[in-house]
Amino acid sequence: MVHRKAFTLVELLVVIAVIALLLAILAPALEKARRQARAAACQVNLRQWGTTLAAFAEDNEGLFPHLDYVSSDGEGALWILTGRCLAEITNDHLQAPRQYHPISTKGMLCPEATTPGDLSGASGGWGFGGTTWHYEIKHGGTNRAWVLTESGGPTEEVRVTCVSYGLNGWLFKRPGEPLTPFERLEARKSPSYTNIFLLRRTAGVPLLLDCMYYHGLPTEDSHPPWQEGAGREGPTGVFCMDRHSEHINGLFLDWSVRKVGLKELWTLKWHENFNTAGPWTKAGGVTPDRWPPWMRGFKDY
Repeated sequence: MVHRKAFTLVELLVVIAVIALLLAILAPALEKARRQARAAACQVNLRQWGTTLAAFAEDNEGLFPHLDYVSSDGEGALWILTGRCLAEITNDHLQAPRQYHPISTKGMLCPEATTPGDLSGASGGWGFGGTTWHYEIKHGGTNRAWVLTESGGPTEEVRVTCVSYGLNGWLFKRPGEPLTPFERLEARKSPSYTNIFLLRRTAGVPLLLDCMYYHGLPTEDSHPPWQEGAGREGPTGVFCMDRHSEHINGLFLDWSVRKVGLKELWTLKWHENFNTAGPWTKAGGVTPDRWPPWMRGFKDY
């Protein structure tokens, strides 16, 4: 009889153990590579947004729709992100952003935040020509998009839009426009960030970033969120989330796109009077123990 050689049970178990060990070693590296790929795709989305917003600003003499576009709820910033704007049915001279909105549904979502958010947000409505529309906004999170639900109109259509990015709300305030009590307290005076072509600097001015809401109004002394993803804590909190390994991605007014460290958010030039050496910066004297525990290990700025 011919005796064939074969693997013993022990040898098979050793091979399986080695394979399992290699997988355990490689898994973190593979996950890191996947996250880097998703972050790169997010930046591609923001560059596409930059092309769209630059075209809008060029055709409108450097102007964006102001924050209180129709009411105090900030639809001007909202509709420019969703391709729906009321400029065409108001007395405002701005062109409707709808025609500047070639962004696909996929391009409105960061690959790290494609799941719709379910936290409560804001709601409102408007009327025109005897017809009423309503909308509701739900907050997103680190890995969730914020959600706009529209209903009403002649057809009573319900439209749901998910977006993972939010605008710097200070760019949508007009010079001399009355401030709310909150803005008067936090910003001291209205920033003149209406005509972007007249700004002295644009490189450090954020326009569109990873966000859990459709806009934010950061202030230099706003406290960071005590818990990761608790974006409604303070006016800077909607941008402060660990979406891309201690960073978020941002589009700036010089149309550049780059990653932004979470603690770096307090050093950006959000509006003309923003103190980039405020109390939450190294120049302002912040100490590591002042940061919430989940942020203490992040890079300081």
